Amino acid sequence: MVLPSLLIGALVALDYFVLEPLLPSALAHLVMVAVGIAGVLAFSVVLFGRLTALQLRDREQTARLSALNAAGMALTSELDSAAVLQRVVDQARAIGNARYAALGVFDKTGTVEQFITSGISNEERALIGHLPHGLGLLGLLQREPHALRLRDIKDHPASVGFPAHHPPMRSFLGTPIRWRGSALGNLYLTEKRGAVEFSDEDEQAVATLAAQAAIAIENARLYEQTERVSVLEERHRIGMDLHDGAIQSLYGLGLMLEDAAERLAKEPAASREVVLRAVDRLNAAIADLRSYVLGLRPIRGSDRPLTESLPTLADQARSNALLDVDVAVADAASGALDSAGREAIFYIAADALGNVARHARAQRASLRLFLDDSKVVLEVADNGVGFDYARATEGHGLRNMRQRAFAVGGQLHVDAAPGGGSRLRFEIPLRSEVKR
Repeated sequence: MVLPSLLIGALVALDYFVLEPLLPSALAHLVMVAVGIAGVLAFSVVLFGRLTALQLRDREQTARLSALNAAGMALTSELDSAAVLQRVVDQARAIGNARYAALGVFDKTGTVEQFITSGISNEERALIGHLPHGLGLLGLLQREPHALRLRDIKDHPASVGFPAHHPPMRSFLGTPIRWRGSALGNLYLTEKRGAVEFSDEDEQAVATLAAQAAIAIENARLYEQTERVSVLEERHRIGMDLHDGAIQSLYGLGLMLEDAAERLAKEPAASREVVLRAVDRLNAAIADLRSYVLGLRPIRGSDRPLTESLPTLADQARSNALLDVDVAVADAASGALDSAGREAIFYIAADALGNVARHARAQRASLRLFLDDSKVVLEVADNGVGFDYARATEGHGLRNMRQRAFAVGGQLHVDAAPGGGSRLRFEIPLRSEVKR
């Protein structure tokens, strides 16, 4: 509003005070019109140029926010620490529109223990050599954990240069990844594409990603700790079961055979009966040990598709426990799971079938994996003797199964009663990108 008003006032003043005294009236008015048109065109060029710049900036901001949202969704779905760190670096490079990105993780002494890169090939990393020592700007960000943005790295007093074969880098953006006041690492972006330096918007976007990354990294660490605890508890459970079952049986067999050996010379017939009973008990112990294979062998099976690994579990139950197992695995349900969900389904199915084989005294069992609305559902049922679920919540491997279910955001339900068989139902909510 102000500029057009000033332009009109200037034209009137130009016509009245300058042109009319110097030129004929008609020529003065013609010159004024020409000057007015030129002024309007110049104003329009400036105005529309500014509007175009604002529109472009708005589009970039929208794209950046969309990328941040996608990055947050991707990070929360990943539970492997190494994969999380690499994904953080890749997402930071994309959001900041940088040629290179890196994430440094320091140990308690301040030494770089992990340095994950994006935009640099394996060959280039090999040429650069060993990991950074945490000196220069990397060490500065570790000692003073706040964002740092530079137009040219070499102009900063803390810069110590680059080793041989290192790609040339000028513009720089670094920000810490912090969780509850502790630094988990630092993000570094270099070589801004399409500009000489990173902007305030880049710094804010990368800081937001760093906050999301801190949560994802901590989640991955907690998941790995849970997995380690689950493995230890599983070893303890198996050790206790073996001690109370197969080991005790084998110890009793040893005593029986010692007794038979002592009586062999004087009472051969009685000794023969003892040996035959020992053979029967040995066969029972072998069957008991073979049933444990159902719980021990699948450790590598979770890497395969569930359409392959779950039928394999059923085959093991048929051969080891003489159990008739009916299997139905829906391809859509198997394909809707990520690696963590697939692993949880597999191990819970292995535990459930192992329980049936060892405790249920069942003739038939069923194993089903299917989609139910927005959930993937695993069901394992049997026609065995059942058990009192209220009094068995810490046995039958149920603690491990509940922990696995909780780790992937699922729910575990058990329906069992003495004499009525049992049914286990495990539900995992579908990820948003695969919901139908």
